[in-house]
Amino acid sequence: MSKASQKPMRSIRTLVIKVSIFIFVLAISITLALQYYFSQSTLQKSTELLYRTEANRISKYIEQQNSKAISDSLLLANFTHLTEDKKITPQALQILTKLMHNNSGYHSISFGFDNGNMQQLVDLNTTYNDPASQSVASDRWLLISINGQQEQRIRTFYYFDHSFNLRKQYQEETNYDLTLQPWFQDAIMNSVKKSKPYFFPYANTFGQTYSIKVPETNIVLGINITLNTLSETLPKDQKSSKNKLNSLFHEAYIVTQSGQLIASNQANKAFSNGHQLPTAPYPALIPLIQQKQQFNQLILITLNQQPYYVYITPINNINGLNKYLALVIPKQQLMAENTQQLIMILLLSLLCLLLLLPFLWLFSSSIINPLNALQQNIEKVKMRRFKQLTASTSNISEIQNLDRSLLEMSLSIETYQTEQKQLMESFIKLIAQAIDEKSPYTAGHCNRVPELGLMLAKAAQASNLGPFTDFKFENEDQQQEFNLAAWLHDLGKITTPEHIINKGTKLEANYNRIHEIRMRFEVLWRDAEITYYQQSRAHPEQNKPLKEALIKQQLQLMRDFEFIAKANIGDTFMVPQDTLRLQKIAEQTWLRYFDDRLGLSLIEELNLTGKKQKLPVTEKLLSDKSEHIIKRDNQLEFDPKFAIKMQVPEHLYNLGELYNLSISCGTLTVEDRFKINQNVASTIKILDSLHFPPELANVPRYASTHSENLKGTGYPRQLSAKDLSIPERILVIADIFEALTTTDRPYKKAKPLSVAIDILYNMALQQDVDMDIFKLFLSSGIYLQYANKFLDTKQIDTVNIEQYIDE
Repeated sequence: MSKASQKPMRSIRTLVIKVSIFIFVLAISITLALQYYFSQSTLQKSTELLYRTEANRISKYIEQQNSKAISDSLLLANFTHLTEDKKITPQALQILTKLMHNNSGYHSISFGFDNGNMQQLVDLNTTYNDPASQSVASDRWLLISINGQQEQRIRTFYYFDHSFNLRKQYQEETNYDLTLQPWFQDAIMNSVKKSKPYFFPYANTFGQTYSIKVPETNIVLGINITLNTLSETLPKDQKSSKNKLNSLFHEAYIVTQSGQLIASNQANKAFSNGHQLPTAPYPALIPLIQQKQQFNQLILITLNQQPYYVYITPINNINGLNKYLALVIPKQQLMAENTQQLIMILLLSLLCLLLLLPFLWLFSSSIINPLNALQQNIEKVKMRRFKQLTASTSNISEIQNLDRSLLEMSLSIETYQTEQKQLMESFIKLIAQAIDEKSPYTAGHCNRVPELGLMLAKAAQASNLGPFTDFKFENEDQQQEFNLAAWLHDLGKITTPEHIINKGTKLEANYNRIHEIRMRFEVLWRDAEITYYQQSRAHPEQNKPLKEALIKQQLQLMRDFEFIAKANIGDTFMVPQDTLRLQKIAEQTWLRYFDDRLGLSLIEELNLTGKKQKLPVTEKLLSDKSEHIIKRDNQLEFDPKFAIKMQVPEHLYNLGELYNLSISCGTLTVEDRFKINQNVASTIKILDSLHFPPELANVPRYASTHSENLKGTGYPRQLSAKDLSIPERILVIADIFEALTTTDRPYKKAKPLSVAIDILYNMALQQDVDMDIFKLFLSSGIYLQYANKFLDTKQIDTVNIEQYIDE
């Protein structure tokens, strides 16, 4: 039934108040939405303007820094007394210190010589994080001198104070070769080259070098600038600032087009990647950088599962190195002030609404006309008691028309419900028939079990015996619930591979491998004959004993094959002596002259292990090879809510020849048996996903317990007697008895009626089935009714039921 028809009637007072509140809330919502939209748009535009201004400032700074470094490099290169005897002259030191003092962005100035020697003056007030440094707080300048040849060089450190007084010096060996540095190799005269960012080992950070070759010399001058200088120019996030604009610079990054991080206002995210430039902290920024249409605008994206606004714009592009400014701010932070305003407006609106409620209550009193005349009929429709509906009379035409519509609607709903039930039953029976028809060996099983189960359920209801006194299907729904569960008890077999259901012999996979083994015996037979003829030809005088040995060997082969062929049948019980004989037979060998890796599918090739063997290969007559093991693609786990307690085998299948032939009873291995039993778990999973109405809520439970027993060793949940209801116990017996008497199972012969009854009795004694239901099965005569309807006449023999009932 529709939700609208199930809702109780409301008074006009409630309707008027609700409509008024709805209109008020709608008006406020529209107002707030428009306010939010326009304020958000304005805020975004002002933020974009702010970010654009900041980007221009940073770009201008980079351009000024670049121009200053180039001009200073050209100026210094033309100074005539920079070095003397490959050392910086005192006059040059004064110029360099003054230049670096006036340009805080300069980390150091280097002079490189063509023999690999170097003189470098470092401003210790800039970034200098060498962990081996011996500088103190009073030191201002560091002069690094590298002298020597090839790998035998000495690096000397000179520490000076602010007045350039030498405080300390020390030396160490080094293999640093200046001539291998790109900035040295790329330097030319009369033009300044700017290197790509690289790691400054003494500063423990990254930077770039402006280099130029000093005219008429082989000296290369380099001005070194760290990227930290650029990071310091980025705006900082100042949430506590009174100026709200300062709080809009949450995260700022300068990155290259490939995503390398050049600068950041986040100290914990900059240059922490060893000697390699780190990448942008958010991978999502890289695709945006490569899309020009996304530049110069706020873009809403998700970072770390939170909404963020991102603003990307290209900045100074020098020496072919594209740089982009990326400003990142959480949406919540950007919209914080706007959100606070909206909350304040909303609170004031709610206050107005509360003040309006008493007036609405008084106003609605004048038009209240309760509509309780239809309440009882509506409740009956809600409970689906369509037969109990009665027509009501009213002087109000609207109510009268509503009553008439209600009666017509209830008739339509009742008809629709009946048709839906019939459709669902048809679908369920169709699925059950499809499962039966999936295999010719289970044909009719899903059809016969419900019939037998329903016969037993009716007998239990009619019985006055103690266990069944309180058992009754209280209504039609409960009987339908039991019937549908019986039809669906093997639903999970939809997922069971057909070759497992149809496995008629132990060696059968998708075909019966007994023919492969027989062929090996044929090979051994012919090998014996060949050996005989070869030996007879070599020793004609021994022809008679050789012939006798041949006959004896071939007779033994025939006996061994007959034994294996018999062991392959499911009715053969294998005792330990039989298993030992199998192992002994398996030790016989034959020569394989053909590659067993040819003609395999891709899946079979993936399952191969070990290296390819050189032909011919000696093979055992029977073997358990690694390629016989079919592993699971994924670890099988059952949802804890299903309470399934089935032991999952390690492998999906094991096709080992000895392993399968050694099955003590039946044709199924542990893996095969689990695959069969897994259909119950599949039944639970499939039925749990279906939304059964409340009156059919027990269908998944009834349909999945027919493999349980009273002692708690069944599957899939290992339920015990206290957990199993009478309907569940009935289906257990119905499923077992049908399987015992059916004539279409490949791995066993159908049991005569008396044998099937005796097996059921022994199972009852062992608490595999319920003894009371077993006795009811016999005393009610249902066993014979079922036999006459479904069993072959050759199976129906005399059964002395008294011997079972009286005990």
